Amino acid sequence: MTHTWIIGAGGRVGRRIAKDLYLDGVALVLVDLDAARLADQASELAANGGPRPDILVSGDLAAQIAEHRPAVVVNTVGPFTRTGGPTARACIAAGAHYVDMSNEYRPVRELLDMHDDAVQAGVTVVTAAGFGGLATEALTRALIAGRPTPARVEVANMPMTAQIGPALVASVLEAAQAGGREYRGGELVRTRLGSNLTKTPLPDGSTRKTVAVPMGELEGVFRASGAPEVVARSSDMPTHFIARCMLPAVGVLLRSDRVRQFVLRRARQNPSTPKQHGDTSWAYAEVQWDNGERRDAWLSTSESYEYTARVTAIVAERLAAGDAPRGAYTPSALFGPNLAREAGGTITFGTSPEGTSIYPSGLNPRIVVDDLLDDIGRRRSR
Repeated sequence: MTHTWIIGAGGRVGRRIAKDLYLDGVALVLVDLDAARLADQASELAANGGPRPDILVSGDLAAQIAEHRPAVVVNTVGPFTRTGGPTARACIAAGAHYVDMSNEYRPVRELLDMHDDAVQAGVTVVTAAGFGGLATEALTRALIAGRPTPARVEVANMPMTAQIGPALVASVLEAAQAGGREYRGGELVRTRLGSNLTKTPLPDGSTRKTVAVPMGELEGVFRASGAPEVVARSSDMPTHFIARCMLPAVGVLLRSDRVRQFVLRRARQNPSTPKQHGDTSWAYAEVQWDNGERRDAWLSTSESYEYTARVTAIVAERLAAGDAPRGAYTPSALFGPNLAREAGGTITFGTSPEGTSIYPSGLNPRIVVDDLLDDIGRRRSR
């Protein structure tokens, strides 16, 4: 079969991916649980003047993939700890290419470890095709291009999200459940979730509070850079001192499947609008070498879900066209850091090769402060 399947086509990101691919002339099959919603969506796309996309009510996806053998499967349905591995393995068995937008650590690592199986099957598996995974890894690859292996890499994603939906909640729940993680000495080690707060710089000299969390980009950046020390941060996790103190206990609660499902149901029923810092999504990367050299860069883009949809659509279209080697990859590993620009991102380099800061008066952009001491200092100054 030559069609591209979009699993979860009726969701927010799935609808945007479907529209992008349809307008680019890709033959689609819209896959979801709601037949009526799929029919309306197919008619809406056909109103653009092309053929009406096929629809498929999802059931046993592994069996459906085995029966119909699609060319490409796009998985937009989280949590990817449940859907990523089984769907990717079904695609490998059926000879279908696969792409998802996971940014949870465990499924990203699981899918990247399928590389040899994908090569043997003659297919391409792509994971982390979204804002968090692509932005930070693309920055890292751009900073280290033509350079020796760095000693340390720190990255941060600071998305601007119009609405907190179940996909984002699932990623945060996965991170909280897993606990803190980072790479030290080339080994993945456990850290106390919420204990490592940083004020991540932005190009205008302001900062954004971020916390080290084991998202999918931790693995992607580790593999891309080869650095023995890698830390990945996010502004999605709570940064207030009291909330961070509670994170380990929350992580223990989230080991209960019943608790996780309850939180996800509430997210689906009552999506919320987060407090925003401007109208731009930011990603940041800082690379350090043993000789003391340091480079950093930012990627800026619009709303993170829109960017994620565009990244996934580009990757799916290239897979459908056969423009990819076989194996398991992240998008940046497969198509290079310029993919981040093609999807609508802008990369800004901060520090010159000579190490000169772009900040006025020699201000150090890496201000690492313990949140509790910061609060105490503010109280004393009053």
